[in-house]
Formats: sequence, structure tokens, C-alpha cells
Amino acid sequence: MSRPQDPELVLGITPFEEPNAALAVALARAGSVGVLDLGRDHDRAQAALAQVCRWWSGQFGVRLPTGCPLSPADLPDQVDVIVLGSDSPWPAAPRRRILVEVSSVAQAHTAVQAGACGLIAKGAEAGGRVGATTTFVLLQQLLADSAIDIPIWAAGGIGPHTAAAAIAGGAAGVVLDAQLALVVEADLPPQVAAAIRAMDGTETAVIGGHRIYTRPGLPAVDPESVGSQLGARHLGALPIGQDGALAGPLASRYVTAGGIVTAVRAAITEALRTAAAHSAQGLRPLVVQGPMTRVSDQAGFATAVAAAGGLPFLALALNDGDQTRTLLQQAAAAMEGRPWGVGILGFVPPEVRQAQLAAVHQVRPPYALIAGGRPAQAAPLDAAGIETFLHVPSPSLLDRFLAEGSRRFVFEGRECGGHVGRLASFPLWETQLQRLLDYDDAHRCANHLQVLFAGGIHDARSAAMVAALAAPLVERGAQFGVLMGTAYLFTQEAVAAGAIAPGYQQAALACAGTVLLETAPGHAVRCSDTPYVRTFAETKAQLVAAGVPRDQMWAELEQLNMGRLRIASKGLRR
Repeated sequence: MSRPQDPELVLGITPFEEPNAALAVALARAGSVGVLDLGRDHDRAQAALAQVCRWWSGQFGVRLPTGCPLSPADLPDQVDVIVLGSDSPWPAAPRRRILVEVSSVAQAHTAVQAGACGLIAKGAEAGGRVGATTTFVLLQQLLADSAIDIPIWAAGGIGPHTAAAAIAGGAAGVVLDAQLALVVEADLPPQVAAAIRAMDGTETAVIGGHRIYTRPGLPAVDPESVGSQLGARHLGALPIGQDGALAGPLASRYVTAGGIVTAVRAAITEALRTAAAHSAQGLRPLVVQGPMTRVSDQAGFATAVAAAGGLPFLALALNDGDQTRTLLQQAAAAMEGRPWGVGILGFVPPEVRQAQLAAVHQVRPPYALIAGGRPAQAAPLDAAGIETFLHVPSPSLLDRFLAEGSRRFVFEGRECGGHVGRLASFPLWETQLQRLLDYDDAHRCANHLQVLFAGGIHDARSAAMVAALAAPLVERGAQFGVLMGTAYLFTQEAVAAGAIAPGYQQAALACAGTVLLETAPGHAVRCSDTPYVRTFAETKAQLVAAGVPRDQMWAELEQLNMGRLRIASKGLRR
């Protein structure tokens, strides 16, 4: 790490499209690029600019949101950087650098062709105008694009640990905005500050292409006009992302904007140094092939993964006891002592789970992973010598699982295929990792922790980003790994071993986008955007129109997904 004092390592933007002069100056004094969002009120913007110039003699930046009443001609000479919102018109500003927020590769190409000096990769988990791609995935796409040869900053889900991940991946820097909402320099109405302080990241929704704060009882927001209503004077159209949940802990720990900037810089430097040392020592992440329903259910495929050095997991899905026993016995015989595991769904009918567990206890694979499970379900497996991981999609669940004695976890972001949680990888990983570090401070248990990170991981760059993110925990003695599922759909062995049909792989290769199918509130499945999406929507609408009870509707939609997945992956009907 050769840039610890580079001011452009951190861009601090006053959050929520509010021109907060005190915060912008505090960010500049802390050694970052302080960016004053000019908002949509002409007089407030002019007053804030004048205050910044009185309090700070150096250069600073401004952000021009859509509908900003000021132009570059209204800006003082001290402004050397202009940040454009994705919908903002391109200004004529020859003496100033233009950084453009983009939420897709197509937008990035347009910005580069227009002469942008830099890009801000704004992920779907960020506040305000967003696209469909998360920060972790979007950043990788932009960095890997040979047509993009200008600096890229990462925005959305950024905290001290994910900042290190972004820099390790090749980003020029990171953006802080909503993370600064509760520092002493922030100027928010008490009810807005209280709402942000209570966030866990799940209180936002995308309405009219903008991610804003939501909760029951708030007035409905018009999707057509939401972009012109954004601000922090009330909760009705607060443009905050999932990373708003980081504001409270960061303010409690570091107090001021300067404190947070200093902490982020230090975390980047230390994490990259530590990750490099771990690599030199030969420490490598465990590479796990995650269980995939109706896909990773062939002993031959698991054997191929194990032979290549990965840790394969067989997915039991809804197999009965005899099917489970036969599959596990085949795998145990084929593995010849190499490590392997079994994936269990914690939410299957009790009689199915009991039959599966009886077979698991009989064969005793070295590892197990329970999706949607609880510590009480993992404890008997651990007691039998089967090291068992639990999916943990939220901070509150992690706190509970730790208290109940669990020490092996999967942190799976919303980018994953199949059943997904509500948080994207960056905000989930940032929060969960800090919770583990805090818990270790109190209980000294890091050497018993094993964490698998999942969601958007597929190659050397993404694995290196996770290595930097996990470095502080690994330094304390924890073990970590990367869990991939989708990546294995593109392997020769997946087809050769019968895990998927050739047509399924062709559909994966042709996939240009994914969609989420919601079976019930909080239960969503990510899949390729194929004609099945329409079938699912039509079936769901018919069930709703028929007045089918909610639990029955959820079960029928889940069965539909499972059945269609088997047709797609194996070419088999029920």
C-alpha cells in the first residue's frame, strides 16, 4: 500500500443531497476530498458554498444532483472536482475534473466517451438513484473492462473493511456519504437521526429507480416524482442505502467525520499489509463449491471439485431418506478421504429433514451446511464430528447464533443465485465482520471461528478482495473461505458429471441479467431472466386472485420453483 496519505483514497460527500458546509470542511481537513452536495435549493447551496470558502482555504469538490439550480459558472475557484449524479446534465467546466456516478457498464462507457476524468461505481445498495447491480459486482465489471482506463471509486456498502476490499480489487478510492450521517458535524432533524441510528440495513426499498428509507406508516411516495423529492428534512424520501446501518456504529466509535476518514484510511493500509503477509506465509482461503439445489447432487461432480482442490457440498434439497443415503454413500466411496460436505435446507418439512439427517449421521460426511437453519439444528451434527456451517443473513441473527455457541458461518450476499437474503454482500460483510471482531474482543474466540464469504465471488480478483476484507479476523486466528455456486455452472465437469444438462449451461452462458422471484415476504430466489419468470408471475397472480392462504401459496410457489429447476438442470419432470 503506497498511497495511505493520498487525499483521493476517500471521497466524502455530504449525504442525502444536503449542502452541509461544516461536514464538507471537516472532510477536507481530515485529508480526504470533501464534496459538498449542492442539493436543489439555490439559496441554501449558495450559502453553503460561501461558508466552505470562509472556513477552508484549500480546494474541495461539489456534487450536482439532478435538478441542481447552480451551474459551474456559479462555483468559486476553490472547486476543482465536480461529481455528477447519474441523471445530471453534463456541465461545461473545462478547468475542473468531472467524476460521474454510474450504475451500469453501459453508463460507464457513455461517461468515458463524454470525457469523464473518473467514475463512481454506485451499487444497488446505495441511496438515491441506483441500478440493479451491487457495488461488489459492478466494481469488478468496470475494473475488468478494457475500454475503461480512468480511475474508479466504489460507492455503496463501504466501511473500513469493505474499503480495503475495494482498494485490493483495484479501485482508486471509496466514497462515504450516508455513513457520515450521525457524526457530530451532521445536521439532521432528530427524527431522521433516530431512524438512521436504529437501522440494520433492511429498511430501504427501491421506488422509481431510487433507494430510499421505508417503514410502515410513512406516506406513500410517487415513483414518478421521487427523484425531485429527495432530502433529509423528513423521512418521506430519505435517499439512504443499506449502508445507512453503518452510520450509528461508526459515529459511536469514531465520533467525527475526521475520525471516520482516519479509521477508513488506517483500515485500508493495515488490511492490505496483513493480507499480503498472509499470502507470503502461504495462507489461502478455503475454496468451497456451495450446495446448489437440483445441481450439485451428483457424486461424480463432487469428486471432480475435490480432485481440483475445492471443498464440494452435495445438495440434499427434498430428497427422501433412501435417496439421501444412496447419494452420500456414493460420495463417501468416491472421495477416497478427501474433504466434502452436505448441504441441508433448514426449512424443509420436518419429516423430510429427519429422514435426511438420519442418513447424514449414518454416513458422516466431514462437513455440513444448513441454509435457513438454527444453532439447535447444527449442534447434533457438530457433536457427531460433522463440522457444520450456518447461513447468517443478518446482524441480529449473528448475535443470537454467537450467543448460542455457533462458530461456523456463511455470510452470503444478495448477489447469490437461488434463495437470497435482503442485504448485498458489501453491507452484509462489513457489518458481520465488525460484529465478529467486537465479539472476539469480549470472548477471545477468533481461533474457533470459520467464515465463508459468498455472493459475487468467482475469480482471483474477487477472492483477493475477500482476503483483504477478512485479514483482521484471520490475523486473530480465524479461518476463512470463499463459497461459490454460480461459477461452477460454467465448468466442463458440471455437464460431464451430469450435474446440469448442456442446455442449462447454454442458458447460463447466454444470461445477460438475473431477476428475483419472491415466494413470500423475505423469501426470494435469484434466477436467470428466462420465460419462466413470466410463468412464475402468472402463477402467483392466479393464487392471489383465488384467495389461497399465504402459507399454502408460499409452499406451492416453492414447489413450482423446485420442479422447474429440476426440468431445467436435469431435463427431468416429477
